[in-house]
Parts: sequence; structure tokens; C-alpha cells
Amino acid sequence: MPNLTPLPVMLLYSFLKFILKVALRVFFRRFEVHGREKLRNTKGPLLLVSNHPNTFMDPLIAATLMPQRLAFIANGSIFTKFTRPFFKFFHVIPVYRQKDTSDVPLSPAELNKMTFKRCYDYLKAKGSILIFPEGTSEIERRLRGIKTGTARIALGAEYENNFQLGITILPIGLNYSDPTHFRSEVFVNVGEPISVSDFKEKYNSDSFETVEELTQLIQQRLAETVIITEDEEEDTLVRQVETLYKNQLFDDLHLNDNVKKDEYELIKQLVSAVRYFEKHHPEQLKSLQVKMTNYLENLQKLHLSDEIFTQTRRLYSHLGTTLLKLIVGFPFYTWGLFTNYVPYISPSKIANLISSDVTYRAPIMMTVGIIAFPVFYGLDIWAMQTAFQNSWLTLAFAVSLPLTGYFVLWYWDKVTRLSHLWQALRLFRQKPTLMESLTTERTKIFNLLEEAKTIYLKREFAQ
Repeated sequence: MPNLTPLPVMLLYSFLKFILKVALRVFFRRFEVHGREKLRNTKGPLLLVSNHPNTFMDPLIAATLMPQRLAFIANGSIFTKFTRPFFKFFHVIPVYRQKDTSDVPLSPAELNKMTFKRCYDYLKAKGSILIFPEGTSEIERRLRGIKTGTARIALGAEYENNFQLGITILPIGLNYSDPTHFRSEVFVNVGEPISVSDFKEKYNSDSFETVEELTQLIQQRLAETVIITEDEEEDTLVRQVETLYKNQLFDDLHLNDNVKKDEYELIKQLVSAVRYFEKHHPEQLKSLQVKMTNYLENLQKLHLSDEIFTQTRRLYSHLGTTLLKLIVGFPFYTWGLFTNYVPYISPSKIANLISSDVTYRAPIMMTVGIIAFPVFYGLDIWAMQTAFQNSWLTLAFAVSLPLTGYFVLWYWDKVTRLSHLWQALRLFRQKPTLMESLTTERTKIFNLLEEAKTIYLKREFAQ
């Protein structure tokens, strides 16, 4: 129980949470939380509900955000005689679907009855539980229909205690720029809390309608925290508009591209605009989609980025500046690569060996990295001290390891930019007709996007 956790266990949990916080800030290039005060101010008993796009990464993020210790509800199939002690330490509570297997000789119904009892006891002790009410994890910008389990646990616990617990349900939306890649971005959007006591007058143990009502409210509040596209085609179209037009919209709408909340709201509006054109101007939208797809595919084949066409008058200047930075920084890059290459490359290699499922790639990589970097840094520091027997030199070397590691990432990004610049200049010189054609096609696309923006904004003002 949360209030009976021994002090050494809490200290270990706090230490592990600190390590995870550091690892997440390294793994993600940008990690932003909107509504953090709600996380700090909402104490137990609490049911934290979240969308579930990134398997084991999602609970790791949630655990580091909460000041109190969390319990987790997870798929019962992962519980075996080997994993059960580990999951018990981290307060992971199993839930079983009909298709799930168990090493305990009981039916899923009997096992889930035990699960509900454990949740009731945990909430009665003012604990906090994380639930992914969609039931499954998929890498997509969707919110699948959520199950009734969260509402049943919340209402059942309150009912058993005469609605005196004061349980809060708090939705959080996890929005990843790319869930499977190192140095991507994540935006955590905290929604509006739900007080379960508001349903006191409506609920009794046979009141399925109240369970459905609370479930629908959870779905609504959770949907407000995430970007939702209806299908893969719509998602691809929205991402294409993001790639080409997002920066222009930031300028036109006076938004701050360094604030993930502004970017989130902008993408929400893009989804809304796409749906408007799907309904009212489908042919115009289809024409735009075909042009964007062809243009972006051509850029990919030519190893170009769209950013090149915003810098055509300054390509040589950008090339010179970037090349100078790379020349000056090359010694530091070489040293950083030498001291960081093995711990940097090993997480992706090991992740590929462990699982071919892309949904597990990011959490495996981060977990391996948490182990690999301290181990290899420790070996490097030991070797330095052994070789030179100078504590100050060893300390300076130790401090330089993560700094040069970050420098390598920065340097490689500049190398990528340089390759795009060089390729663009080469094509402008050798194949001017091709580049002129791409420039013309891009201009047509932007004219269509501007026209669509005007139509959509007029519609917005008319409402």
C-alpha cells in the first residue's frame, strides 16, 4: 500500500525516477508539459488516464511527471513467475482480457475481481494509479474507444466507501513527433480533472448507465488533450501540410514555434481544416494532396529538404557558414565520437536484436542507454585516471564526456544540412531545369495552401 511503503524502497524509487528524468531529457530533443500545476496539485486518491501510443515509454513518462508514487495497470499476460516480483516492487497491477493468458489457474473474471479489489484498496489508501483506458498501444495519432474499466474502478471504489474518498480522474495526452526515434519531441498535455463524487446521486452497483456516462466524459476530456486524425490517409495529409506550411503559419498567425503548446494548437487547427475541406471542397483538397505527395517524393529521391527553397538567395552564404563551423568543430567532433560512439550506437543495435516490433524500439533503446552510458563513461574515466593519475584531469575529462556527446549530435545535424545545401547547389548548377520545375511546383502548392487558408479563415469568421 502507498502509505506503508518502507523508506529504503521509496528512496530507491526516487533515485530510479531521477535517472529516468535525466534519460528522458536526453532521449527527447524537446520535452514540454502543459498544465504541470495540475499534476502537482492533484493528490491521491487519483486515477491518471492517458492515451497509449508508445508502449513502455508512456508509463515511464507519466511516472516521472508525478510527485507521488504511481501504481500501474498493465496487461496480465506479461506477468510470469519471473517477472511478478519485479512488477510487484513497482506496484504494477495486472488486468486480464479474455484472450490473455495467466500462470495462475483462475479465470480472467476471477483474476480481474482481484484486480478491482487491489485498486479499491490502493485508492482507499490515497494512492495514485495510472491507466491506459484504450486497452492497447498503437503508434498513431488516434484515440480508440476507451473501455469502461476506469469508470468501474472509480465508481466502485467510491461506492464501497460511501463516496467519501474524493477520487479524481486526471487525463493526460501524450503527443509524440516521432515515437520511435531518438532526439524526437514529446508534448504532454494535461487535461481538466473529473471529480467522481459528482456521480454520487446517479450511481449504484447496478447502474451501468452511470458507468457509460463517466466513460464518455473520460473519452471527451482525454480527446481534448491529444491530436486525433481519423485514418492513415488523413494523418499523412496533415503531416504533409505540417512539413511544408507549418513555419509559414507560425509567422502568419504570430505563434511561437519554440512553444509546443502553440504547435499543438496549430496542428489541431490543421486537422480541423483538413476535415472541413474533405467535406466541403474534396476536389480542391485532392488536387493539393497529389501535388504535395509528388513534390515531397521528388525531394526525397533527390536527397533535398524543402528548407533549401527558402534559402535560394543565400545558399552559398549558408554553405560557407556551415562549412566553417564544421571545420572548426571537427577536432571536438572526432573526440566526442571516439568517447561516445559505443554507448550511443549500442542501444539501437541491441533494440534491433531484442525485438523487430517498432513499437518497442524507443523504450528498449532508452533502457539500454541508461545502462550503457554510465558503464562506458565509467570505463573511460577509470582508464583516464589509470593512465595519467591526475584527479583534476580526470574530473575535466568526466565533465567533457556528456558535453562532447551533445556536440556530436549538433555536429551531425550540421553535416546533414551541409549535404542538403551541397546537393541543392550541385543540382542548381547541373540540372537547372529540374530545380526550376521543383521551384514552380512548390510555388503552386503554396498558392493553393494560401487560398485554402483564406477560405477556411473566412468560414471561421462567419461562424
